[in-house]
Amino acid sequence: MRFSDPDRCGIVLGADPGHVRLARDWARRKARATHRQACDLILAVSILTTNALQHTRSGDPGGTVQVVLHRRPATYTLSVTDNGPRSGPTIPFPRVEAATNPLSPTGNGLRLLDALCAYWDWTGTAGEPLTVRAVLDRAAAPVPPGTATGLRA
Repeated sequence: MRFSDPDRCGIVLGADPGHVRLARDWARRKARATHRQACDLILAVSILTTNALQHTRSGDPGGTVQVVLHRRPATYTLSVTDNGPRSGPTIPFPRVEAATNPLSPTGNGLRLLDALCAYWDWTGTAGEPLTVRAVLDRAAAPVPPGTATGLRA
């Protein structure tokens, strides 16, 4: 994908679940930040790409996921567009549901995204492709030396 704005970039991924890793690697390279600053962005890309592949036609043979990143001075705006819902009696849409089992290996992605982002929303029409947009703080808070996630000085 090409954009006239040098701070906007995108990638189109296929239906293979292994493409989630490609999306994370792509986000890390395109973040133009330290690894620490890019961590939330990489996790958000992983969550939204995984959801698109698991819950929509994007995960079906021939499906695609479009990921667009807009780097702004203080934020990253991430947009992930799927191929629309699979056939079925209900049309799913992104929502944070009550935690039934917060330790479950699945079902917590949007809850985690909600905690990571300054803001997130979605646009689309029932039965058509859907875009989830997430706005993340570009300047991650510094981690004090000697903490569980920091390095000792």
